[in-house]
Amino acid sequence: MSEERLPPLHQPKQLIRVEYQERLDGVDDELVGAALVIAESFPRITRSFLAGDRGCVEDARSMAVDVDERCRRVEDEGFLLLAREAPVSGDLRRLVAILRLVWAVERSAALLRHVAETTERFDARLLPLQVRQQVEELAARAAEVFRQGVDAWRLRDGLAVAELDRRDAQVDVIAQGLMTRSEQQVDSPADLLMLGLLARYFERIADHGVAFAQHGTFAVTGERSPVRR
Repeated sequence: MSEERLPPLHQPKQLIRVEYQERLDGVDDELVGAALVIAESFPRITRSFLAGDRGCVEDARSMAVDVDERCRRVEDEGFLLLAREAPVSGDLRRLVAILRLVWAVERSAALLRHVAETTERFDARLLPLQVRQQVEELAARAAEVFRQGVDAWRLRDGLAVAELDRRDAQVDVIAQGLMTRSEQQVDSPADLLMLGLLARYFERIADHGVAFAQHGTFAVTGERSPVRR
């Protein structure tokens, strides 16, 4: 996706329109591809984190670099389409939503990288069993919300946001429960701090999954679906 691929001015309007739609689809596909890199890495990085495997750090950093590069391509081509093609109506809403979602994808990759980097200062294998189980459940639920949000965007499911918001609320409840149990069973202040950060990382990734569904509704209907704050 580069400026050199712009269609010559002498091409028929119908052909130019087809190429424009292909480029718009390409930007969309690149965004979804970046989000799927995160979704597919999530279970692997979580398992490694829970196993105290520091090898997940390089894995997560490589994932984040890949995602950042894809997001740069989305922004470059997306702003070029916005400036050169002057999209309107549904195409404009779609492109605006894509460009807004770039930040959600970048942040999700960074947050998952932070989860992996926690292994450098914290060994999850030493946690009390019930605390460890809650961390595992929180990670699984957050990954689920993120993946379902991406799927809602791909399917242009304008009704998915309410269900995703409900599931996100469940993630918040699990995170709160994790902190309550940790305060009861974990003695180390440093470990409690790490668990608090982990809970926040997973909560925010789930929030970004809801953002995908919310922007999917906007792209389809032009309405901004309200979600919890």
